[in-house]
Amino acid sequence: MNRLIIDLHAHPQLKPVNSSEQDRKLKGIWKKFEDSPSCGELNRSLRNSLNDTKKKSQTNFDQALAGNVRGVFLAMGPVERDFFKPDPRHFLLKLVLKRSQYRNLAACISGFDMNKVDKIFRRIENRTGIDYFNEELQDEYEFLTGEAAKSQSQSKNMVIAGDYAEFQQHLENNNTMATVLTIEGAHSLGNYTDDADFSKKIREANNDVLYNRLMPDFEKNIGTMKKWNGGRHTPFFITICHHFSNLLAGHAKSFSPRQGLFKPGMDDLLDQKAGKNEGFSRLGRDVTELLLSKENGRRILIDVKHMSVKARQELFRMLDEKYWSKGEEMPVICSHAALSGYQTLAESDRRDTYRRWRNRYLSLQSINMSDEEARIIANSNGLVGIVLHGGRLPGGLAKQQMDNAPDHDRLRDESIRLIMSNIFQFVRAAGNKKAWDCLCIGTDMDGVIVPFKIYPNYTQLQDLSIHLFQFFSRPLDLDGIGMDKDKVKEYMYGYDAEELTEKVLSKNILNFMEKYFHDGYLSKKVAL
Repeated sequence: MNRLIIDLHAHPQLKPVNSSEQDRKLKGIWKKFEDSPSCGELNRSLRNSLNDTKKKSQTNFDQALAGNVRGVFLAMGPVERDFFKPDPRHFLLKLVLKRSQYRNLAACISGFDMNKVDKIFRRIENRTGIDYFNEELQDEYEFLTGEAAKSQSQSKNMVIAGDYAEFQQHLENNNTMATVLTIEGAHSLGNYTDDADFSKKIREANNDVLYNRLMPDFEKNIGTMKKWNGGRHTPFFITICHHFSNLLAGHAKSFSPRQGLFKPGMDDLLDQKAGKNEGFSRLGRDVTELLLSKENGRRILIDVKHMSVKARQELFRMLDEKYWSKGEEMPVICSHAALSGYQTLAESDRRDTYRRWRNRYLSLQSINMSDEEARIIANSNGLVGIVLHGGRLPGGLAKQQMDNAPDHDRLRDESIRLIMSNIFQFVRAAGNKKAWDCLCIGTDMDGVIVPFKIYPNYTQLQDLSIHLFQFFSRPLDLDGIGMDKDKVKEYMYGYDAEELTEKVLSKNILNFMEKYFHDGYLSKKVAL
């Protein structure tokens, strides 16, 4: 059976929109991008350290159609400036990474055209700010609408859906990709004019001078975005945070820590310290209100991924005070999630070091979801996309089991066991049958991730559909979370294998869209 797959979070446009003009025209969002030539300019030790990071296309739309991934939520958003600001702190990185290689390293990791990389490096070297919205996000939106318009005269089409009905309609058309716009990182809506803005603490945006400089652009840009295509292309949801300080809310650590004396992590190369683990600023609270408002156009839902623990706690209190306590529906999304196994948010607010989870099956990264959050999101009738990221899902024990798998069959079994452990951890934490209405897939493919070796790109996701069905048909013990196969069956709550497979791969997203992705919910208009 060739099952329908919908991906809640992916970046198929990231490489093409940041490619050369020639590749934009010839490849666009449909064709495959190979490794950047800049990878070959790095020394061998650096190239080897990047082997696990996927640099070739994972989600171009030819691959998507081949894997029957027919619906994709496009995660828009400029790569933050500091992603191109190496700060090597590990002795091995200092030995092998010369300043002359910084640009090649950035181009290799991101897959961006060198002209785009040079443009970003010049901003850093000249200490200039950036208007993310007008210089970057608008260009990305125009690229996507251009790809959609161009495809209408071709045999394979791309459609940017404005509501559930339009999305559903195009799912029924062969050779059509139905997409929905979303945003990763609310920095995308700001104009950071001062070089010092990128190193400030979040709480500094409580200051009247900084608030009064930044807020007008956020307000204007949100208003402009909510008018895209007459409001039809208003993004469905947004993450407030991404990897670096945006003066709105604190981000969680998202780069891998070192795994020993001779194993530097990405956090030894890129500095996330500014803004990390802080809460909301006054600026961030007011921007969040503008996003959720129906007074200035369609409501944009909030995706909690990448928020610090403190910011998540503050957001949940904000939503409770303004919406939940008054009986108003306000679903929470976590678009590309992993479970930590921590029972509470407070418990998960700890220092992120590999030592803490090297002997654990699930990864105790603070960016990952605690059991308390699982209950909050399930109770909000929200949506959780399980991420296919080998650097986010596994703790040390799970990673060791996959790395030591002697053959493909064992690797398949260990991979699906890890994915299912995250899924069933969510179901057990939520504590009731409706947890199964919240779960889906949010691959984060083409988002500079470490992919699962058996699911490297969209063409292999039909294998995932088979593996999910096989597991639900004949459950295995999930020793990593202390759940035997009888308990697994109990937490299936009477659903059969096909029902659960369909729910996770497509049905839950469609049901969520039917409920919330229309003017009757998103705007002040009364549904006819």
